[in-house]
This record gives sequence, structure tokens and C-alpha cells, in this order.
Amino acid sequence: MAKLAIIYGTGFGNTGIMAKAIEEGARGAGIDVIMKKVEEASPADVEKAGAIAIGSPTYKGAGMPTVIKYVENLSKLSLKGKVGAAFGSYGWSGEAAGVISKMLKGYGMDVIEPDLRIKRIPEAEGIGTCKELGKLIAKRLRNVL
Repeated sequence: MAKLAIIYGTGFGNTGIMAKAIEEGARGAGIDVIMKKVEEASPADVEKAGAIAIGSPTYKGAGMPTVIKYVENLSKLSLKGKVGAAFGSYGWSGEAAGVISKMLKGYGMDVIEPDLRIKRIPEAEGIGTCKELGKLIAKRLRNVL
């Protein structure tokens, strides 16, 4: 079965809400999903996945340091051609998802654009957008397999 690994960091829980909605969308589209907070994840969690979604809130104009370090560690894996997505919540500027997208593209991944950014707490519309991202990842993943 096609597999999506969702790895995320969250400060106030907003990016976690996004991750859960992406998971729901992907599972609803028939994709197996593993979801972990970045503190509990290892690069091995994404090694066998055909798609990877990385989430981070924006922190000081970039991503959470723990998430950025995790994504940097992914450079040791063979990710070329895998489906990638970046998402995150923000309060002011929203750069985290863009930073992560750029890193994933640098690893040769087929990154879904634009990255998904939601200001503050995801409301019903934002949660719907996250579920749609999960469905889109599932569709792209099936096209790659």
C-alpha cells in the first residue's frame, strides 16, 4: 500500500491540527499514513514512505529548529522522485513552509506547490484545505507508483 509519512513540529498546537487534517484527507483517499511529532521521529520513519509531508510553525522567520534539523538529516536518504509537501501555521510572516519546500526540492523530491500556510488557528476552511492537501498527496503518490 502507498504510504505517507507526516512529520511535524508544533508550538501552540496549530500545526498539529493541520497535520491531523492532512492525515484524515490522505487516509480517506486510501493511503496508509504514519504521523509523528518531530521529537519522536527518525529519518527511518520516512525511508519507506512514497510521500513525505513536513510541518512546522514559523519561528523567527524560518522553521522550528528541531524541524529544520530533522529535514537536514533527511539529506542522507535517497528521496529523489518521492512526493513531498510542506505545511505550517504562522502568526506574522509564514516562512517555515517555504524553507522546508526548498530543502525538499533540493533533495530531488516532487514537491507539491504552493506549500500550505495557515495563519494562526486553522478554522473550518483551513482544515478543509488541509484535508484536500492529504487527498492531493494521495493522488500524486498513486501516479508515482
